[in-house]
Amino acid sequence: MNEQSRFRREVAIIPNVAWVLAVIGFVIVQICLLVLLPHFAPHMHMHGEMPPRSLMGLISFVGGVFFGCFILLVGYVNADTKRRGMNSLLWTLLVIFIPKAIGFIAYFLLRKPLLVPSSPQCPKCGAATGPDFRYCPKCGYSFTPSCPQCGRPIAADYAWCPYCGKGVAASSPAPGGPVASPQTT
Repeated sequence: MNEQSRFRREVAIIPNVAWVLAVIGFVIVQICLLVLLPHFAPHMHMHGEMPPRSLMGLISFVGGVFFGCFILLVGYVNADTKRRGMNSLLWTLLVIFIPKAIGFIAYFLLRKPLLVPSSPQCPKCGAATGPDFRYCPKCGYSFTPSCPQCGRPIAADYAWCPYCGKGVAASSPAPGGPVASPQTT
């Protein structure tokens, strides 16, 4: 059940234009193999070079399904690259023009991890982020606080940088706190 729902979620990202193009591609294959080929090459049928009509119907059906699936897979790669933060135009062109499915194999081996809502989210804008991101790709929010003076990472609750001694809190120091930055030894 879980695998089936995951498969449905993955199929759902295929754009509607890819579905329309897949149907059109299927129909074009049927027209080419069942109508145009016998019409423009009647000598092939007379000399026995063309398969029987019933076998030709099966060949055109399988060819149409294959071509339609190819178009749907290109649509899937295009949509999947966008949700993974990859260059969709580059990968779409690669899977179209690299022959023998090598482009698809390369894509599925080299694609980035999925940025899903279950992964960390930016507290400022809510964008999905990767587990190793230091900054939000949408708004630039820093996930790891750093000292505004020296740039080294510090804990979020630090009022003073332990590396350079400068104040890092936006507000003034608490009463009884240091008035000037500590001296380095």
